[in-house]
Amino acid sequence: MARSKSPASAGTRQRLSDAALDLFHLRGYNGTSVQDIVAAAGAPKGTFYNHFGSKEDLALDSVARYSEAMGLEMLDGKQGGTARERIIAHLRYITGLADTMGDRGCLLGNFASEIPAHSDVLRAAVDASFGRWVATLGDAIEQARAAGELQGDEPARSLAGFIVSSYEGAAARAKASGDPAALREFFDITTTRILT
Repeated sequence: MARSKSPASAGTRQRLSDAALDLFHLRGYNGTSVQDIVAAAGAPKGTFYNHFGSKEDLALDSVARYSEAMGLEMLDGKQGGTARERIIAHLRYITGLADTMGDRGCLLGNFASEIPAHSDVLRAAVDASFGRWVATLGDAIEQARAAGELQGDEPARSLAGFIVSSYEGAAARAKASGDPAALREFFDITTTRILT
């Protein structure tokens, strides 16, 4: 029979998880050590391994948490509004994240640029997160086309992949320049020229 974790233990795990997500997003995977994470979490180093088997495991947790916060639920029909309105709301949300995250870029894009040679499991997790994003956005594009809100004959998943890739490029440019102008440009062109 497995022992249940105490509230203090659960709190330590949450602090480690929060600190890791923040530091990975700010400094990258290679620029963040386990010591950095435990120091930021205010936890003894030994407790790290009570909750996570490795830095890679914690990075997987960060990818999952970041992906859950990307607002993909905005694209499903449960949120109300037309499919095109939901797509635009989602794009407004993700481009607006720069206002709260500054010039950190997108965690998925950041990890994608530094992880593949080091960790197949982390590369696969990042790729799967991109895949879910493309699939969910592609479904919303198909719904918008079926409702006559969007035109075009390219496959919806291909268009969704192009939009996600364009966002990632804009996020990288915004990170490099320290200016969110590239994200505003992405949003304006995507919503007025591509999603028509």
